[in-house]
Amino acid sequence: MVVKPKRNLQFSDLSNPWQRFRSQTGVSQTELALELGLGQSAISGYESGDIPAPKVAVNFVKLAKRHKVRMSLDEVYACLG
Repeated sequence: MVVKPKRNLQFSDLSNPWQRFRSQTGVSQTELALELGLGQSAISGYESGDIPAPKVAVNFVKLAKRHKVRMSLDEVYACLG
């Protein structure tokens, strides 16, 4: 995966962990999907409020940590409420 420069966070990025991760890392939806073994439409759905399966959420948190992005399962599911 190509690492892109990080961009400044926007307020809206902070409300959704999927968007926040991509904002902090410069990773596209397609790149994130490939790393998680998903389709791009799944990532788009999670950014729009779809609920990820627990296994997907755990893998996402692990991936975020590898990218040095602080993330927890609580954060992944908190944006849904």
